[in-house]
Amino acid sequence: MTDTAFKWTCIKCDKTIPQDQEYCPECEEKRYRKIGGLLFLPFLNMLLISYSYFTSMAFTLKASIDTLGYLSLPQSTYLFICAGLNFIVLLYIIYVASLFLRKKKELPLAYSVLLVAGIVIMLIDRGIGRYLFPQIALDFNQIMPIVTHTIYACIWIPYFRYSVRAKKTFIR
Repeated sequence: MTDTAFKWTCIKCDKTIPQDQEYCPECEEKRYRKIGGLLFLPFLNMLLISYSYFTSMAFTLKASIDTLGYLSLPQSTYLFICAGLNFIVLLYIIYVASLFLRKKKELPLAYSVLLVAGIVIMLIDRGIGRYLFPQIALDFNQIMPIVTHTIYACIWIPYFRYSVRAKKTFIR
């Protein structure tokens, strides 16, 4: 056996590092500059959410134009407001996606606001929709999206606030 002490080295570049680390500071910085790990899932979800809001906006706008004159004024107004709100949320999703791609430190808060706003909008929509359109039943198909979005928010909001990966990627 030799008398030389064992040295801990960086996995990437073989520089000497402390025992509790895997990478040297330079390699660690390079590693977290890229969006990786589980961070791809929220970005893919933003694409799905944007598609959902776009189709909802198109459907609501078409329905409001097709039923103009047939529905009462509050019902028609509500449909136009929903289409406008879908457009505003769609613009906000584009803004959050741009923050994501540019790796800005404002992303964790903006993404959290997007998730919470989506849940609040769904709750308000179900409440007002139930009042204005009593013939539409409040069933499993209308409640389940709220439950799934709430579970999703309970997972990703803490991830963006507390995970080392998110902090090192977006908060520098």
